[in-house]
Amino acid sequence: MEGPKNFQRYVVIEFPTFEQAVMCFESSEYKTAAAFRRAGAGVVENTIVESGDATVC
Repeated sequence: MEGPKNFQRYVVIEFPTFEQAVMCFESSEYKTAAAFRRAGAGVVENTIVESGDATVC
Protein backbone atom coordinates (compact mmCIF):
# COMPACT_ATOMS: atom_id res chain seq x y z
CA MET A 1 0.00 0.00 0.00
CA GLU A 2 3.02 2.31 0.39
CA GLY A 3 6.80 2.33 0.35
CA PRO A 4 9.78 1.42 -1.84
CA LYS A 5 10.33 -2.04 -3.25
CA ASN A 6 13.78 -2.78 -1.78
CA PHE A 7 13.14 -4.00 1.74
CA GLN A 8 15.24 -6.56 3.59
CA ARG A 9 13.01 -7.15 6.63
CA TYR A 10 9.48 -8.50 6.56
CA VAL A 11 6.92 -8.44 9.35
CA VAL A 12 3.68 -10.34 8.87
CA ILE A 13 0.58 -9.37 10.83
CA GLU A 14 -2.50 -11.54 10.51
CA PHE A 15 -5.99 -10.08 10.83
CA PRO A 16 -9.23 -12.05 11.05
CA THR A 17 -10.43 -10.52 7.75
CA PHE A 18 -9.06 -8.50 4.85
CA GLU A 19 -11.50 -5.72 5.72
CA GLN A 20 -10.15 -5.49 9.28
CA ALA A 21 -6.61 -5.16 7.94
CA VAL A 22 -7.67 -2.25 5.73
CA MET A 23 -9.57 -0.69 8.64
CA CYS A 24 -6.40 -0.85 10.75
CA PHE A 25 -4.35 0.82 8.00
CA GLU A 26 -6.98 3.55 7.68
CA SER A 27 -7.48 4.04 11.45
CA SER A 28 -6.71 7.32 13.18
CA GLU A 29 -4.23 5.51 15.45
CA TYR A 30 -2.24 4.20 12.49
CA LYS A 31 -2.43 7.55 10.68
CA THR A 32 -0.91 9.24 13.75
CA ALA A 33 1.99 6.77 13.89
CA ALA A 34 2.48 6.88 10.12
CA ALA A 35 2.61 10.70 10.10
CA PHE A 36 5.51 10.55 12.58
CA ARG A 37 7.35 8.02 10.42
CA ARG A 38 6.65 9.90 7.19
CA ALA A 39 8.13 13.05 8.76
CA GLY A 40 11.54 11.35 8.77
CA ALA A 41 11.44 8.63 11.43
CA GLY A 42 11.68 5.76 8.95
CA VAL A 43 10.35 4.08 5.83
CA VAL A 44 8.10 1.07 5.47
CA GLU A 45 6.41 -0.87 2.72
CA ASN A 46 2.84 -1.91 3.47
CA THR A 47 1.11 -4.65 1.53
CA ILE A 48 -2.22 -6.20 2.37
CA VAL A 49 -3.02 -9.56 0.80
CA GLU A 50 -6.03 -11.77 1.20
CA SER A 51 -5.26 -15.30 2.35
CA GLY A 52 -5.28 -18.12 -0.13
CA ASP A 53 -2.88 -20.18 -2.17
CA ALA A 54 -0.26 -17.41 -2.29
CA THR A 55 -0.12 -17.17 1.51
CA VAL A 56 0.01 -20.87 2.38
CA CYS A 57 3.46 -22.18 3.35
